Amino acid sequence: MERREDADAQVERAMRELADRQGSLPRLAMLIARGDPPGAVFVAVTQEALRHVGDSTVGMLRYEDDGTTTLLAQAGPETGGPYLRVGESLPPGPPNGLTATVRRTGGPARIDDYHEAPGAEPYLDAGLRSAVAMPIHVHGRLWGMIAVGSVQGPLPPDTEERLTEFTDLVAIAVANAQGRAELLASRARLVAASDEIRRRIERDLHDGAQQRLVALIYKLRAVAEAAAGQGGIHTEIEDAAAELMGVLDDLRELSRGIHPAILSQGGLRPALRALARRSPIPADMDVRVHGRLPEPVEVGAYCVVSEMLANAAKHSRATVVEVTVETSDGILRVRVQDDGVGGADPQRGTGLIGLKDRIEALGGELTVHSPVSQGTTVNCQLPLVARSR
Repeated sequence: MERREDADAQVERAMRELADRQGSLPRLAMLIARGDPPGAVFVAVTQEALRHVGDSTVGMLRYEDDGTTTLLAQAGPETGGPYLRVGESLPPGPPNGLTATVRRTGGPARIDDYHEAPGAEPYLDAGLRSAVAMPIHVHGRLWGMIAVGSVQGPLPPDTEERLTEFTDLVAIAVANAQGRAELLASRARLVAASDEIRRRIERDLHDGAQQRLVALIYKLRAVAEAAAGQGGIHTEIEDAAAELMGVLDDLRELSRGIHPAILSQGGLRPALRALARRSPIPADMDVRVHGRLPEPVEVGAYCVVSEMLANAAKHSRATVVEVTVETSDGILRVRVQDDGVGGADPQRGTGLIGLKDRIEALGGELTVHSPVSQGTTVNCQLPLVARSR
């Protein structure tokens, strides 16, 4: 009878552990689906794996191209010793160690007793007695591994199978992050290509059509002077020259809108000051930027200020627009604020949506705060260098 009760208790305990583990997997899947940063997912995975698989420590490592590995996350007490610090690159371990074996075979590896493993003294000194490692494959390629260590003795035979549930989730998280990074890079290339086309159009207009119009205006005026005594003909020629001058002015304004030459030649500071001078609404421009910034960053910031000044003039009924531009900690920060009627909705304005897409394609962020009757504030942050993985 007592033996039956012990068996029932073991079954009940196993069922509870299974239910708990199956509950943790949806929680981890939710982090991935929500798009949480991979680092947060790695920490959560190692913590859950420790709860359900390990009795001492769980670590997640990524294989690097130079033969080293990097510890990305670790859960459990500080039994790993000084050779295991999150974020550090670890040198190759013993040829028969877990890290080397998984890298070489692409499959799981197990050490049931570190006393019998050559070169295992650091692990024994850290208190570990056994360990199991499972590979993480992303898009069919070996990416890293999860290792579980024990201070008590050999880990259960089903440890590898139970770890597979966690390695599969990590593979999904990494694949999603890589996909987002590739999409971001693709969008950035599209923005750069678009800017180059706009720059070429502006240059062609300046060097081609505008110069030809100027030459034609001078020629017409010379003809008008020669026909000064011919009454109506002189007037008609003067009128044609004046009309051509208006066309030239319109073309110059269009050219500035496509890609301002002053931005290419002088940089962000003089280009924004030129915007302020042309703004129908008084623009208080505080630009704390010295020297040149990366061209995509300059163009992105210029587009934000230009679009918001135009929107303020068309819709806000504002009396003043305040623009602050500064760099700190490797980030360009742009703030545009007006005292108008507010109520701007990014979802209804293609200009704001286009701005947001442009800034996000460069790895930045753009937010719009526009309560009714309280003006509109746009905040933009752009990294000065490409964000690393």
